[in-house]
Amino acid sequence: MNKTIAGVGIAALLTAAALPLLAGTASANPSDKPCDTSDLVVSVTKDPTSAAGQQAYVIHYVAAGPHTNCSLVGAPTAVTFTKGSGHSQADGSTIQVVLDDPYSVPAPVNVQPGKPAESRILMASQAPVTFQPSVVNLNLPVAGGGYTVTVGWPEGMPLRGDHVELTNVSPA
Repeated sequence: MNKTIAGVGIAALLTAAALPLLAGTASANPSDKPCDTSDLVVSVTKDPTSAAGQQAYVIHYVAAGPHTNCSLVGAPTAVTFTKGSGHSQADGSTIQVVLDDPYSVPAPVNVQPGKPAESRILMASQAPVTFQPSVVNLNLPVAGGGYTVTVGWPEGMPLRGDHVELTNVSPA
């Protein structure tokens, strides 16, 4: 009988020890909640590591708060480049925006504190300068359509060529 009690006691201790590990795993699971503008801080920076022949800019998606847990999937949509505050002056509408890999199957990316996501805007580095934006307007890459955000464009960085390519969101 003492062996049975000891066995039950050990099993209870092992179960209690495993609970925090299981709880930690649960919080890392992808969220079913699509990110909205209140969940994220979105910014754009020049990518210093772009491939030869390309110029790239990184769109950063960072959790806005300590309890953010939401998902992004695919590439940003409805992307426009604008001068001024974002909506009232001439835009770069002659710049075509296309997907970098239109045949890819995008995977959801979970955004949490310390686990940001990113996507890229790519263009030919040797193409002529065609537009100098102040901001980029985009819909967040979420299933079912995203929320629109206006993000400052890196100062003094022009768009080149007649089109830019967007990559799907990925973990940063």
